[in-house]
Amino acid sequence: MTTGLRLVQDAAEGLALEAALFATPDLGVLLWSPQRRSIVCPASLIRKHGLQDQGRFAGWPIVARPTGGGAVPQGPGILNLALGYSVPAGTTIEDGYLLLTQYLRAALAEWELKPGHTAASFCDGGWNLSAQGKKVVGTAQRWRPLPDGGFRVLAHALVLVTGDVRGDARVIAALHRSLNLPPVEPDAHETLRGLKGQQEPNMSDIADRLYRVSWAQLQQVDQSRAAA
Repeated sequence: MTTGLRLVQDAAEGLALEAALFATPDLGVLLWSPQRRSIVCPASLIRKHGLQDQGRFAGWPIVARPTGGGAVPQGPGILNLALGYSVPAGTTIEDGYLLLTQYLRAALAEWELKPGHTAASFCDGGWNLSAQGKKVVGTAQRWRPLPDGGFRVLAHALVLVTGDVRGDARVIAALHRSLNLPPVEPDAHETLRGLKGQQEPNMSDIADRLYRVSWAQLQQVDQSRAAA
């Protein structure tokens, strides 16, 4: 199990840590934030549009990820939460999203985050978490079957904590225009700091909140699976 916030050089390093967590049978909570900016795209989007993994757009490296969805920015001010756990047969992907968003909303209760689509946001999905009509958190999952009929799950959340999220979104918007994808509006996004005005949440404090809630709840999920 990995504890604490990992400050990694770039998104490729963070994604490698997530892959290692997904490959193990262990319960795990991973929190990481990249120090260099990049655009992370689903591998399928890179193949479809002829983008090159580790190529560049607007000076930003392009990095492939194995989950679906759309392109997202990565860089300072963005916190990534990854949960690794196993579930019994009969568990659904919707169950996984309910679990992930439940943990996020409990840890960040004061922001009153609500699940659902956020119009014109990057990588929009029905399990976004938004506040005041603006996207703050994006979510994704990977699943693989286990010999006992259950599944190994890697649940991921991208949390906009601080920084110039509108500037980041403008880069994704430009990428969308270049590929004739649906428009992205920078003003459809907000950070936790932006929602608090001048009161800046500390990245490490937010990571600690997410770790404490996620680890405690995942242990209960693991105990329930063992008893099934």
